[in-house]
Amino acid sequence: MGFLEWLSHETSLHSLLTHGTRDIYIILLSRFLRMYAYGGAALVLGIFLYTAGNNGPQIGAFMSMTLLGDAAISYVLTLVSDKIGRRLVLRIGSLLMTLAGTVFASTRNYYLLLFAAIFGVISPGAHEVGPFRAVEESTLAQLTPIEARTDVYAWFAVTSTIGMSLGLCVSGWITYVLRTYFEWDWKEGHMYPFIFAIYAVVGLVKFCLTFLLSDRCEANYDRQTEMDVAEREASAPLMGGGDRRTSYSTPRKVSETVRRIGGTVHTKLTPESRTILIKLCCLFALNSFASGMLPVTLMSWYANWRYRWFLTNRVGYTMAAVWLVASIANLFSASVARRLGLVRAMVFTHLPTAIFLAFIPLASTWWLMAMLLLASSAFGSMDQAPRSAFVAAVFLPSERTAVMGTLNLVRTLAAAGGPLVTGYFHEKKMWTAVFFLSAVLKISYDIGLLVMFVNTKLPETQRRPRDTTVTDVDVGIFAQ
Repeated sequence: MGFLEWLSHETSLHSLLTHGTRDIYIILLSRFLRMYAYGGAALVLGIFLYTAGNNGPQIGAFMSMTLLGDAAISYVLTLVSDKIGRRLVLRIGSLLMTLAGTVFASTRNYYLLLFAAIFGVISPGAHEVGPFRAVEESTLAQLTPIEARTDVYAWFAVTSTIGMSLGLCVSGWITYVLRTYFEWDWKEGHMYPFIFAIYAVVGLVKFCLTFLLSDRCEANYDRQTEMDVAEREASAPLMGGGDRRTSYSTPRKVSETVRRIGGTVHTKLTPESRTILIKLCCLFALNSFASGMLPVTLMSWYANWRYRWFLTNRVGYTMAAVWLVASIANLFSASVARRLGLVRAMVFTHLPTAIFLAFIPLASTWWLMAMLLLASSAFGSMDQAPRSAFVAAVFLPSERTAVMGTLNLVRTLAAAGGPLVTGYFHEKKMWTAVFFLSAVLKISYDIGLLVMFVNTKLPETQRRPRDTTVTDVDVGIFAQ
């Protein structure tokens, strides 16, 4: 095997090209554009609010209220997405992005901005907000054969981090150009509306992309319904035994009653699924609260504050490099999962992140802090693909959209408390405590994940030895 062939397999590119469809590529492109917009806005959001005359607690409360509003609206949209149509929900979310970006580009009034942030879609930390992720992950699980699912999720994560990296870099460059060549003062805040205008345009582009998605993305597509029937007949929560390597089987007629299983809002979980969901909610809430204390927006604010309002463009370039490193690491996340198993890959790639995070406030120079951020990012996002694959594997297809929406809701609600804590510690000049507390919570999450799920059996056990667990395998093994 030549080097390029080896690299193609290790980075999951071969699997993506083999099993990818037009719908999958459109979803990946849509996420790239969305995270580009999130990254660009996140770099300047905290500074924009500060230059508008708001103090630390006000900015923290703004971030928290934004997340709470997003949690409520996104959860409702996610729950009904399988019934009213996934593509329609993606269109609504895209228009809400455009609404938020337009308002942020037009005014500096705190309450108007808060209204747009709560009822629109804007990311306070360059992470996922809106109904997009749960719907897209559930759709990818439906479109992708089991043996390629982790590989596709790896590229789903890569498009996210590359998008954020490019958004942060371009946003930093724009602030540099406006300050250097147009002599706009960053303290006046006039340069930032231009970035939010780009955010609004991206929302419109995403809206147009949804019209290119096919009917195969919908939950009530006949192929998906047939899989649900087969799996439920095979003693739940076991999955169906049909070979899913074929691209799309010919639709066959099934009963209308069964068809509603995938489309109803009131998704019924099996007892096993309910237990797993409760455990995951507790662990994801812990990790999200820790991450919510230090999103990109507040990290950018911290860097500017600590280094006497360091040039925003340099912060943007550094954060862009951080996410670029994360993108490269994500390329190998599926390969790591195949060797360690899903849960071990999630834990052993995420744990170093907390350790590096704890040392960031102790860095004596800007460059040392940048190196710690780079080291943290190299591991921090590698757990995304195995985590998504694990969630998709332990729940039935008819449960996935509602379950992923519930997990996103829990994550968002938990993250909403983080900025409040950070705002409080900022007023007390206790940033070190923020980093240490976040690191301790993340380590606790990793330990809990390992203890609770290391021996959890995957639903696909019908297709391999009965005693196989997530410790031993990855969902990609079916290719062998």
